[in-house]
Amino acid sequence: MFGNSRDVSSEERGSLSRLACVCGACEPDGGKDNASSSVWQMAAAEALGTALLVLLSCLAACSAPAAPLLHRALAGGLVVTLLVQCFDHISCAFLNPTVTLAAALRGRVARGAAAALVGAQLAGACAGAGALRLLAPPAQDEATAAAALCLTLPADNISVYKAVAIEAVLGGCLALANCASWDARNRLITDSWPARIGLIVAGLSLVAGELTGASMNPARSFGPALWAANFDRQWVYWVGPLSGSLLCSVLYSCVWPAAPHAAARAHPGPCACASPGACACARRCRAHPHAVGKQRPV
Repeated sequence: MFGNSRDVSSEERGSLSRLACVCGACEPDGGKDNASSSVWQMAAAEALGTALLVLLSCLAACSAPAAPLLHRALAGGLVVTLLVQCFDHISCAFLNPTVTLAAALRGRVARGAAAALVGAQLAGACAGAGALRLLAPPAQDEATAAAALCLTLPADNISVYKAVAIEAVLGGCLALANCASWDARNRLITDSWPARIGLIVAGLSLVAGELTGASMNPARSFGPALWAANFDRQWVYWVGPLSGSLLCSVLYSCVWPAAPHAAARAHPGPCACASPGACACARRCRAHPHAVGKQRPV
């Protein structure tokens, strides 16, 4: 359609191909990590998302009598599903320094942007914890009072070192799940990601909710601790999840690496471009991690 490539400059060909392609892979950086969103837009999404994460997941524990673990775990997982659905296309919906660290180590986000996102997550967690204090019902006993504070603390029968190890395992599992979702071999399996990560969070919460609070998120633990002025064993919820994320992200990169254009687990289907034959980067469009779900109807 463009005729002989020698008749069209590389700049013109790039402009035309970007007009013809709607999948995002034709951007100068391959559409990597929602490049259309600026850092401040991503930070705003992370701040609001983390604020809602803290507020909504903690509200579920403020009922009287105290909500059982199953109730709290499912509520937390479904809240994650909601927020990933809302913000994944803007900031990747990390909502957690543990996941942001994994993304930086895997090259999904630049280190400077990752630092900005972590700052936004911490600020959002503090705002969410403040909103929780305004909206939580009056405490009727010590249990509901503690729930309203939303502090994460290890159980009395768990040593601080075991708590760190448990949180490291949880953070590592969360990192592995995200690393697998970013793997080029899974690039065609994207539509159910909000539900899948929500169920993963709910499952991990059921595993260790009664042991450490199953925070797996330094921001989620930091916000309520700041408002309560209670930093007792706070370091557990930083060292544990972040060390687990670091180890598992490096492990995934070293043991199960995949080239950006590795064979996908499913047939790639038609190119997402309006006119596949006209797109100068059709091959990149088919291989782009977010190609599925952005196809125009024929």
